[in-house]
Amino acid sequence: MEWKSDYFIYDENKIHYFHGNENGNKNPLILLHGAMDNGLCWSPVAQKLSENYRVIMPDARSHGLTEIFDNSLSIDLMAKDIAMLIQNLKLENSQIMGHSMGAQMTALIASKYPELVSRIVLEDPAIRLKKIPKLRKGLFKFIAKIVVSILLKGSYEKLIERAHKRNPKWSDEELQPWAESKILFRENNPKMLLGILDTSPDWKDVISKISCPILLITSDKGMTSDETARDIVELSKDCKWIKIEGAGHNIRREQYERFMQEIQDFFIP
Repeated sequence: MEWKSDYFIYDENKIHYFHGNENGNKNPLILLHGAMDNGLCWSPVAQKLSENYRVIMPDARSHGLTEIFDNSLSIDLMAKDIAMLIQNLKLENSQIMGHSMGAQMTALIASKYPELVSRIVLEDPAIRLKKIPKLRKGLFKFIAKIVVSILLKGSYEKLIERAHKRNPKWSDEELQPWAESKILFRENNPKMLLGILDTSPDWKDVISKISCPILLITSDKGMTSDETARDIVELSKDCKWIKIEGAGHNIRREQYERFMQEIQDFFIP
């Protein structure tokens, strides 16, 4: 499918999103990407899901083609952007799936705007339920800065080559939008992203306020520990937890078939 490119404008901000045919008779499904990716990084998953859903793939703040007039950045603002998009497009019974940073956005939307969401999927969410000490947070930001600079280095061809070497399970359909998103991201002041670490919400409060069904997907080599996953289930009103073996942080990219099976069983066409 050839994805269409559109903007939604509010408060001088231009929120960019990709979508297929309008599919007015299909339930909307919003896919929220992780840090340094963009909407098209969902393409392989979205191609399949578009058979039964009206798929929408936004570019988050400081990512892709989205333009924010004052460069403000926080997970709260990112979540608000998507809530405003849902309202502007007059979407009903929206289901949302997010990966990593996108999973944070997804959880916040479900918590703060429950009337807009019917169910959510969290793919290896970058959620920390315990408070991180100041010293440790500073160290984490320092390491993250180095990792970000390494990930964004090089031409498109070099990015593809490096990603393929590090992630042999990824298909070409995954590698191409991944590399393109990195080139776009480094044009959007990547240092801003580190500021998200200073504006993290109380995730225990966020999770406990989510009223819709949750599918939490983790892996054996991802960011979300079993302890955190169990705590999320305990805090939630309605949460199913699936752990997929043989995958890292990018579960759908490394165990595509199993991932697709789980989400298709969960979502409502």
